[in-house]
Amino acid sequence: VSIIVVHHERPEFLNICLQSIRIMSNLNNYEIIVVDNASKDDQTPDFLNALEEEGVKVVRNKENLYWSAAANKGASKADKNSKYFIFMHCDTVVLNQSWIDILINVSNTNECGIVGTEMPKYTINKSPSGFVAEWCMLITRDCWDDCGPWPEQLPIVGPAFVLTWKAQSKGYKPQIISNLIVHHYKTFSFKTPKEFNEAVLASYTIIPKLLHN
Repeated sequence: VSIIVVHHERPEFLNICLQSIRIMSNLNNYEIIVVDNASKDDQTPDFLNALEEEGVKVVRNKENLYWSAAANKGASKADKNSKYFIFMHCDTVVLNQSWIDILINVSNTNECGIVGTEMPKYTINKSPSGFVAEWCMLITRDCWDDCGPWPEQLPIVGPAFVLTWKAQSKGYKPQIISNLIVHHYKTFSFKTPKEFNEAVLASYTIIPKLLHN
């Protein structure tokens, strides 16, 4: 299992996230990959250096790539033998010691290529459609190879919708679980509300094009 955590200037949250993974993971056969999106704060560089000394794979981006491109870089560094990817935001904390086992068991039992913990809705053509949120998402290697990577045309708004739609259309039966295994603090990733609104408006144009490719 390759656990890919995307980070930007939230070292205090990243520390909690990684500590919770280590403490709450019964399964030992996993690796952690941290992708840092050009953090400029004073604490992150030393923290990333310390993580590398502890055996964590660290990818340092020269600019903030937001979610999709950063997550793709993390996946590219995954061990070739990993059968599962777990993508996570850095502002998450694991609450259940069996969290990895639960995600994998649901995937195997129900033959799901994607398993997550939250299903928000995205409105397209005036119709709301559910998708698996990316802040804690397991993807099987087969599903990733068939439906990935994350669409980099959508840096942060809409990529999970597109990936879920592709998985659904190809029979991978994406679903969420009801167990409370991970908490998401939902810290804001954009510098300004205007930047976020621009990303939302852009997604309305880009997503229909991606769905028809």
